Amino acid sequence: MAGGRFRLSMTLEPGTTLGRYQILAPLGSGGMAPVYKAYQPGLERVVALKVLRPAYVGDPEFLERFRTEARAIARLRHPHIVQVFDFAEEGGQVFLAMEFIEGGTLKARLRQLAREGQALPPREVTRILGEIAEALAVAHAQGIVHRDIKPSNVMLGHDGKAVVTDFGIAKILAAAGQTQTGVGIGTPEYMSPEQGQGHSVDQRSDIYSLGVLAYELLAGRVPFSADTPLAVMLAHVRDPLPLPSRVNPAIGSRTERVLLRALAKDPA
Repeated sequence: MAGGRFRLSMTLEPGTTLGRYQILAPLGSGGMAPVYKAYQPGLERVVALKVLRPAYVGDPEFLERFRTEARAIARLRHPHIVQVFDFAEEGGQVFLAMEFIEGGTLKARLRQLAREGQALPPREVTRILGEIAEALAVAHAQGIVHRDIKPSNVMLGHDGKAVVTDFGIAKILAAAGQTQTGVGIGTPEYMSPEQGQGHSVDQRSDIYSLGVLAYELLAGRVPFSADTPLAVMLAHVRDPLPLPSRVNPAIGSRTERVLLRALAKDPA
């Protein structure tokens, strides 16, 4: 790095300038794009920057799909959906600027509680699931399917509010061919049967994934797990759902009926 700029192959260091943004610190590293905490001086705000890896930047077809998805996602406006502010290219780098959520993921919260031998209180489970459902309803009304609802794609702000992230990312990865052998795009533990089989998906696949998340929050485990992604996906397709009330007897019959409907093998 020289003069506050960067070389394409390098990780962006704090102080690096990228377009209108100044890198503050790394936040994480996804398969498609590392994420940085950054500052936008013009608007005096902190943002999260998702910076595409060089391998993707060199693919014009992928970039056009990314632009198209970014425009669609940027139109989503809801308190429980992370806001996309900007999509830009600068000095050979392509990046997405998003709302920065001060807090951690639902996955991190669940891991912390597990270490302490605790679980989310039922009232908090209800609130979080309701907030995610609201976000999905808004996206579905605009024809956008998330395709990868899971705890690591739900941020919990310091006020506890749930905010859904990474809308459209699974679709973009599918366009880039970033699939696991025999398994569709998404995370096997949370994928609907039709998604895992590579069939076309609609908003009902998100409902199934939300059902898996609800099952996990209420029963303390996902319904299906196995040694390989393909084995997990086959379980979603073929195996009967372990009754939630047998995993956690505190789950009432009304709640169980909701889970059974959300996790039906047939989308219809």
